[in-house]
Amino acid sequence: MVALVLSALPAVACGAGSATALGGGAQAGTGGHSTGEGSGAAPSSATSHGEGAEDGGAGGTRLVGAPRKGVRIIAIGDTGEGNLAQHQVADRMSEKCLEVGGCHAVMMNGDNFYDHGVVDTSDAQWGPKFEQPYDRPGLNGLPFYAVLGNHDHGPSSNGVRQAQIDYSLLPRGDGPGTRMTDKWHMPAAYYDVRVGHVHLFGIDTVDFTSDEQALDMSARVAASDARWKIVFGHHPRFTSGAHAADNQQFGLNGMFDMQRAIYCGADMYMSGHDHNLELIDKGRDEGCPGTYFAVSGAGSKIRRASASVPREPGQLFYTDGTEGFAYLESEGSTLRFEFIDKQGAVLYAKTIAK
Repeated sequence: MVALVLSALPAVACGAGSATALGGGAQAGTGGHSTGEGSGAAPSSATSHGEGAEDGGAGGTRLVGAPRKGVRIIAIGDTGEGNLAQHQVADRMSEKCLEVGGCHAVMMNGDNFYDHGVVDTSDAQWGPKFEQPYDRPGLNGLPFYAVLGNHDHGPSSNGVRQAQIDYSLLPRGDGPGTRMTDKWHMPAAYYDVRVGHVHLFGIDTVDFTSDEQALDMSARVAASDARWKIVFGHHPRFTSGAHAADNQQFGLNGMFDMQRAIYCGADMYMSGHDHNLELIDKGRDEGCPGTYFAVSGAGSKIRRASASVPREPGQLFYTDGTEGFAYLESEGSTLRFEFIDKQGAVLYAKTIAK
């Protein structure tokens, strides 16, 4: 297996085009209790149930310098529209990062380019659907770790998977064969990256028919000694959203087995696909009792679920009424999780301890 040497550092975005790197350099690997009640002013379409928050491929393993105190990560999904809502969400992401003194990374949960992905590294969509929306003071300098969705490649897309991987390799510049910024990171269709004491495992849920990915990534999750382990991919395992029925069909064909092999043993499985915000308590999967399930797929648009879609057991929060994103802040043995809408309101917050 080929080891990829990847050298980006996690950064705290401090202003337009600037970043403060934390910690040392990168190393290559081989391959690549909850408390309180939900809080915040949720819209009328949001529901909060149970216990909520207290106050308010083949890419190599990437080990990046550990921040001295806390790791702050944003999770967005289904972003690739280039529309007003995507820009509004990006504004709020930037403001949140500036408010907390800087973030270290962004997870992108797939469907990065609607409706049919990109065909190459010079595709005209890179600017209006990625580079321009996230050209914000609080986001410049941050690595955006992306995974692939069904609109990026696969049977329902004309997009080329390798194009999104290859874009990571382009030098920064303003001419042919370059990219505007070095934000975009997709070293392979599936990969992992460690940001301090948080280990992220990005998977390609569109490609679930082969055992290779499940065997590789499950071994990486098992081998990690990180305090927090988060698996992120496009398709959810559990969802109360509009895709509940067709997601189940993918699951019956093998997708759930692939996902489960990887997220079992991780603290959270984060996804998109459904254009909503949802958090499901640990214990939903009895065989993986320590795993929470989150959907952050409202990065540029929403889709209302039919009244016939059942609410997931263990659901802590759900809304399909507004675009927004997830914010995760880890310090030691606690992880604070928030959903924030495109107006900047904290819809829900929860502190998880271990």
